[in-house]
Formats: sequence, C-alpha cells, structure tokens
Amino acid sequence: MKAYRIYAVGVVQGVGFRPYVKLLADRLGVRGYVRNLGGGEVEIFVEGEGADAFVEALRRERPRAIVLEELLVEEARPMGHRAFEILKSEERSSAPSNIPPDLAICDDCLAEVLSGDERRRLYPFNSCSFCGPRFSVMRRLPYDRENTSWSKYPMCDKCREEYSNPRIGGVRRFFYQGISCRHDGPKIRLLRIDGREIAVEDPIVETARLIDTGHIVAVKGVGGYHIFADAQRDDVVAELRRRKRRPSQPFAVMALDLDVAKALVELDEKAAELLTSPQRPIVLLPKREDSPVSPLVSPGLDKEGVFLPYTALQYLLLSHTRGKFAIATSGNVHGEPMCTELSCVFSRLGKVVDYVLDHDLEIVHRVDDSVVRFTRGAPVFLRRSRGYAPAWIRIPRRLKKPAVAFGADLQTAGGVAFEDKAVLTQYIGDLDSFDALQDLDRELRWF
Repeated sequence: MKAYRIYAVGVVQGVGFRPYVKLLADRLGVRGYVRNLGGGEVEIFVEGEGADAFVEALRRERPRAIVLEELLVEEARPMGHRAFEILKSEERSSAPSNIPPDLAICDDCLAEVLSGDERRRLYPFNSCSFCGPRFSVMRRLPYDRENTSWSKYPMCDKCREEYSNPRIGGVRRFFYQGISCRHDGPKIRLLRIDGREIAVEDPIVETARLIDTGHIVAVKGVGGYHIFADAQRDDVVAELRRRKRRPSQPFAVMALDLDVAKALVELDEKAAELLTSPQRPIVLLPKREDSPVSPLVSPGLDKEGVFLPYTALQYLLLSHTRGKFAIATSGNVHGEPMCTELSCVFSRLGKVVDYVLDHDLEIVHRVDDSVVRFTRGAPVFLRRSRGYAPAWIRIPRRLKKPAVAFGADLQTAGGVAFEDKAVLTQYIGDLDSFDALQDLDRELRWF
C-alpha cells in the first residue's frame, strides 16, 4: 500500500485548500490527514490504493484561488489511518508563508446575495472559501478563525453544519474559516457624524438615498473607509474637494457592473478582464465623450479611474443609487492614512462627511485599493495593494541574513527578504504623518 507525506507551499491558507484536499481524498478513497503549519505551509499525509491518483490530481486540479509554488512529495510508511481528517493547525513560526490577499466577492456568493435563501439574501458580508476578506482581518498565522476578526462571531447552527459537514457545506463552505450569515455575522448601522444612530429599516437603501440627494457618506469597506458621493453633480464634487482639501487630484468612480462602466469609459477585453478579476483594482481608462460623470471628478485628464464593487455591501449600495455609480475615494484627509476605525472617522473626517455607514467587522490591516493603468497594452501598477498584497516573490539566491527595505518617503511600500523569498507589503502611502510611519513599522514587523 502506497503512502506519501506532502508539503504544499504557496497561497494555501485562507483559500479553501484544506477542505478541497479533504473532499479530494474522500472522492478517491484515501486516508490520512491535512493540517496547516504555523508559518504557512500545509502538510498532507495520504495512504491507500488511490494515493498515486491523489498526488496526480493535487498537481492538476484545484480552484483558482489556490496557488501552489511547490509540492514536495516524499514516500512514507503507512500509518493505518481509518479515514481522512483535517487536523488542528500546528504552531510553527519558522516556516515562510504566502499570505492570502483580500479577494472580491465571487459570482456564486453574489448570486446568493441577490436571490439566495433567507440567511444570505441581501447579506452584506457574504463570502466563501474562494472570496472575501483575508489579509485585512488576519491577526496572526495560521489562518484559523480564532486568529482573525471573525473570532468574535460564534457560528449559528446552520453555519456550524455547513462548516462541519462537507456534504452540506461543499467546497465553498466546508471548513471555511470566515463562514457567516445574517444570523451570526457582522452588523451594519447608519450614523450621523455626531455619532447618533439613524433608525431605518435598511441602512444601505437609506445611504443610497443620501448619496443621491447630495450628501457625502463614509462607508466602511474591507481595508478601510471610503468616502462615497454623487459623481454626476458638479456642486457635490466641488464641495467634496473643498472639504477634503483636494483641489485637483482625481477621484475614483465605482460602477455597479461592466455595463455601467461602459457608459463611463472606453473598455476593451483586457480592461474588462482586469475590472472583473478577483483583485478588482482601480483601472485608469479613456473617458467617453458622453460620460455622465462630472468633469470635476478628474479635471484636465483624459482618463477616469474606474473600479467595480468587491463586496456585497458595495454592490447593494450602488444598486440602489440613481446612476448605479458613485465617487468612492479613500476615507482620509490630505497627508493622512485612510481611516480604519470609527473613532478616526469622527475625529478626522467630521468636517468631510455627513453620515457613516458602519459595520463591526474589525479591520486589522489597512489596505488601500490597487491602481493599474495600461502601457502599450500591458497592465502596470501605480499602486499595488488590495487583491495583490502581500505578495511573495522568489529571489534567485538564498540570503545568508534577512533583509528589510523601507521604500521612499512618498507613495511607499516596505519589503522583507529571507531565505530565497521576498515579500512586499501593501501600499502604505506618504510618510508625512506619524500614523503612516507606524503603519510601515507594524506591517514590516508582522512579516
């Protein structure tokens, strides 16, 4: 009887790898276990007549969120396992890790939001093994629920059933660490800027109405707060520029979907693919002459920064606005990092926004939106952050000592290198403020 010990290295935590391995093992009738190793590797032990077929399938078949850089396979002695199990993660701090970035809501989860059952229909935080917050909610490795912001939300009976039973949860929800529904997940609320809560039946619908009537609203997202405002009205855009002390720098526009985006900018196949990718960056694209977007959004420029919703909350919000698009710019004042806590919104954005659409899922890591432009037909990063960071890179030599890079004073990101790997942090921003310096220090130490 064949037996193998396998080490998987790559983006294998927080992307549904363990439940995928369990379901694959059950399908092929092999026994053994899979477990996270603390630094990021995943260990698999497999035995049985189908062991060779298991290894071959592991090399060939896997969901796209899983990225295998190495699959180390060693022959082993059979251990007499009677079933295939997911074991408790092992604490091993020395092993390097690929940290999963935050990914946009997938088509399956969005379909549940729009027409699913009572638990997830119109649920603003719907996600699964292949989408949703990852890096932004991680406190430490390994990627287990108790090590993330999801730890404060005990599972309801239905979520526990999906999490525990592969026949019910399937590959999307079985053993998914961020599993939740409207009965046990984060809650949203709409606040005035003085902190008073507004009692409304649907805070998202009311927020859309406020945006349509010219108000400026802070909306808590995945890696921080955005500022939403009507992108069609010159007076609203001018007022946002005055309040934000941003006289000419362009604002990004979030469009509900590709059909809406096509009315704003010129889209080709490459741009459409990038806009709808799991990373969902802001993409700079040529403006349409008949675009309904106010010229004050990006004055004097021939390109508009456009992106699509990457959370259910954002999609639901835009779907209720009149134009199905809006300004969605970073929730900060000039020279300061984006707010990630409600106290920051009250203290720093109190004279910028009128209302706050808030939720109680903690943001551990501040993560700005990524920005991409096309140069000679190829995408080029202007800002590499949400969806792409942190990213691990193989380097051509093995380092004798770890190294650290601090970046420039403006538009900075840091980097850490060890062994034969280097990791780049998310975009930090300009180092003009103490908060930005603290961010850089904290992110470099985290790795």
